[in-house]
Parts: sequence; C-alpha cells; structure tokens
Amino acid sequence: MTLDTSSTCAASIRAEMTDIMSPEEEVWKNIDDVIARKKAIADGELVMPFSSQENMQIYSGVYDLCRKKSTSDYEQQLYEKYTNCLEERIMEKAVPKLLGKHGASLLTEVTNSWSEFKAFSDSIFKYFFHLDRFYTQRKAIPAVLDLAKHCFSKIVFERLYGKIQEAAMNLVIQDREGKEIDRNLLKSVFELFLDLGEKGTTDYYAKFEQTMLAEASVYYSELSMERWFWRDSYASYLRKVEWCLVQEEARSDIYPSKSTKTKLLRAMKYIMLDRNGKRWSQNQKSDGVRAENEELVRKYTSLSLNGDFPTCAPEK
Repeated sequence: MTLDTSSTCAASIRAEMTDIMSPEEEVWKNIDDVIARKKAIADGELVMPFSSQENMQIYSGVYDLCRKKSTSDYEQQLYEKYTNCLEERIMEKAVPKLLGKHGASLLTEVTNSWSEFKAFSDSIFKYFFHLDRFYTQRKAIPAVLDLAKHCFSKIVFERLYGKIQEAAMNLVIQDREGKEIDRNLLKSVFELFLDLGEKGTTDYYAKFEQTMLAEASVYYSELSMERWFWRDSYASYLRKVEWCLVQEEARSDIYPSKSTKTKLLRAMKYIMLDRNGKRWSQNQKSDGVRAENEELVRKYTSLSLNGDFPTCAPEK
C-alpha cells in the first residue's frame, strides 16, 4: 500500500487554519481528524500517526472544553461525538458482516467483530476520558470507559441475542452428545457474554446459564426416566448417573464462571438422584432390594458433587 499523502500535510493545514479558527473550533477539528485517522488505521490503511505534541494538544483541548464554563454544553457534545463515532463504526463494519449468519459462523463473526470494534474504541477512548472525571458521574450516565460495551450490546446483542444463544446451545448439546465442536469458540462466546454483561448492561451470561440449566434438566430427566427406567436395574441406573456427572464435569471447563459447574451438577443430581432416584428406590423396594445392592444404593444417593468420580463408562 502507498502512504496516504493527504495525512502528511494535515499538520501544516491545521497550522494555517489556526489563525482563522477559534480555540474551540480547532479542538473540534482535531477530534474529527483523530476519528478519521483511527478509522483508517483500523481499516488497514497506512497513515501518519499523530506526534506526541499533536496528541498532547488534543488532550489539552478536550480538557479545556470540559472545564470551560459556557452556554454551549461542550461536555455533552463531546460525549455525543464519541457515542456517535462508536455507533457508526458498528453499523458500518460489524452489522453487515453479521447479516445472514447462523450457527457457528454467527458465533465466529460476532466474536471477531467485537474484538475488532473493541480495538478501535480503545484507540480513541484516551481522547475522551476526561469526560469520566467531569461529566458522566455528574449526569449518572454510562462512563466513556464502558460506552463500547453499551453500544455493541444495544446495536448487536439486543437484536441478535436469540440467534446467538440458540447457536451456543446447539454447540453445548453437540458437545454433550460426543460430537466434535470448536470448544475455544464456545469459550470465547461465554467470555463475551460476561464482558458485555458488566456495568449495567443486560446480564447475557446469566440469561444463557438459566437456559442451559433448564435444557440440561429436561434432557437428563427424559434420559433417566424414558430410556433407563424401564430396562435397567437400580445399580446399572446409578452407574449411568455417575457417568453422566463425570462427563459434564469434564466439559465444564468451557464455562468462565466456576459456579456454573456447581449449578449444573446440582441440577443433575436433583433430577436423576433426589427425584428420579427415589422413584427407582421405591420401585426396587416393592420388588425387594437385594442385599448386595444396599451399599451401592447408599453410596449413590449420598453422592457428593465434589467427590471423585470413576473414569470408566458404564455398560449401556
């Protein structure tokens, strides 16, 4: 690529215009230059970076606007400038890539789009951070530091969360069924749920966790009562329950919150041991529990979630 020659003369043009621009107009012009140049860099163009002197000039200009007492609400204008910049970037770059995507391709694109957008927002945040000192706390509005999350959540996640959750749940189910999936992608999606759920935005991870636990409860309830109850002995049933707990515990490293594993295993234990297990026990008692099974029954009904599980699969 060739160097953008228009950017090389930006400093001299600004210097010539300084004599005919007010200090406030010069600051706004510099901010527009910053945004335009950071967009070009994010798009892979070769442009001249700002010098240390130019950066300090912009920082000082924004600081002075924040401190200036005027009929013009410069702080609000600066906040809106940064917000509009972020929203326009999402609409221009992220949204077109996400349209028409489904399943794993949607998850891949949404995580990549967030990473690219976050890098862009970080590159210009430093020019507006004075607003968090002088403006956002006073107005009780989202901090400049968190605006990238708020904008991406509002424009992308609030609109596409249903499709994103469905795609993520499909991968969880496929993983449970032993199919090969991209576990790193799934972990990245869960981390994004957590990241965007901070600082007052929707708690996407909690929403997904609730859905996942409900689905797992239904799955293991049907598995234990519809497939195992009518053909297995109680001892065989308990071994299969333990095997399922082993597998879910092994897969739980994809969840960024440790409490998710505990909740999942607790739900499974309730469904398959505390609830369905009692039905097995009652059925077994009506037929007479064999003495050799009594010790096994006691062990499994008091199974600890944090205990050591066997690593061998039960007989089908």
